[in-house]
Amino acid sequence: MRLLCVTVSVVVGFGLLHCGKDSSGSASVGPSPDGGTTSDGGTGADGGTSSDGGTPDGGTASSDCDGLAPGTPGAPAQISLPDQDLNSGECFPGETDGTGHVAVSWQNGFQPHDSRYKFIDPSNGQVVGSYLAAGMYPLIGQASGFMGGECNGSMCEEDYVVLDPAGKELYKSPFSGTGNNVNVNDPTGGMIHVRFSESSAGTTMLLDAIDAAGNIPWTRALPDVFGKGDSRAMRVGVDRQGNVLAVWSSERRYGTNAWAGQWFDPAGTPGAVFHAATGFLDKFYERVGSGLFLAGFGAPNQSAWLGQFDAQSTSMSPPPDWLAARANTALQWSTAGRDTPCCRSPGAAPFASSRSRWSGEERGSDEVVRTGSICDENVSGRRRGPGRAPAVLL
Repeated sequence: MRLLCVTVSVVVGFGLLHCGKDSSGSASVGPSPDGGTTSDGGTGADGGTSSDGGTPDGGTASSDCDGLAPGTPGAPAQISLPDQDLNSGECFPGETDGTGHVAVSWQNGFQPHDSRYKFIDPSNGQVVGSYLAAGMYPLIGQASGFMGGECNGSMCEEDYVVLDPAGKELYKSPFSGTGNNVNVNDPTGGMIHVRFSESSAGTTMLLDAIDAAGNIPWTRALPDVFGKGDSRAMRVGVDRQGNVLAVWSSERRYGTNAWAGQWFDPAGTPGAVFHAATGFLDKFYERVGSGLFLAGFGAPNQSAWLGQFDAQSTSMSPPPDWLAARANTALQWSTAGRDTPCCRSPGAAPFASSRSRWSGEERGSDEVVRTGSICDENVSGRRRGPGRAPAVLL
């Protein structure tokens, strides 16, 4: 048995150093409480979380950080979850919602790949709820509560769930289709859920826009059909205005290691297909205002910032200099979507954003030690409003 300490900490000051300036299908499946859709994706996607800054992102609006200084973080607290089996599974970094509740999980590395979540009220450090799922990571924090998708069994049969801040299930969709368990945060609320649709012609990838209550305002299909030997690698990002960018491996269209791309506006209206990138892609991160950064690999095992996309742009531009110089730096927003990029409301709930490093491998400034059966979650006392907090560099 080994001890795993997962550190969850809140960082804001460093993010303020780079607040920068704001930058400027198929039929709909209307709102449906039964959901009826599921997720998937190629080898990975993300939408996610991040910041931007600097003038190279385009845009001329004044920064939301002008004249403002970060608040003083509160005292951190450590919360321990004992009796965790760290031989067959691991404790994973936590996530918070807009109320400040923290969701941390133990993930089973073997079948049935069960995910065991604990929900913590950071005001008193008490576990206030739990949730058992199959292959569900990460949970995506919302203004109040969490969302996530399950990947069940070797075929990855998928559904999605909506939980309240304490982990009580508010909605669970039926299993419907298979995929690779890709669920991407929508900063305006909800998430994008990707799934496969199979036919004699091949595999079609579907994007379901799911709101914070579990309803599906729209579903769109990517225009390519994937044959048996085709790569199904794909990535998804959603910017802070709700614009969705999907990219997928498309050697047939654009050549070796090439990726096709397509934007969808917040209402699901599709744009033109374009040559998005060539090379090895990792994930998207949100910029301040709108648009997305793209992280990837300049060479095998060599992390790099590949570029950035303005919202609805069909060409990628270089990353800003301050970001390109930090190839191994992750970007992190806190949770749920409405606060200004670098400024948060005073007097709201505590929150945490997750970082970790394994022994001997630096990722930010936090540390994971594996020597026992306890998962320790360190939570900062900084407070924020019920929306997304500032962009930060980890």
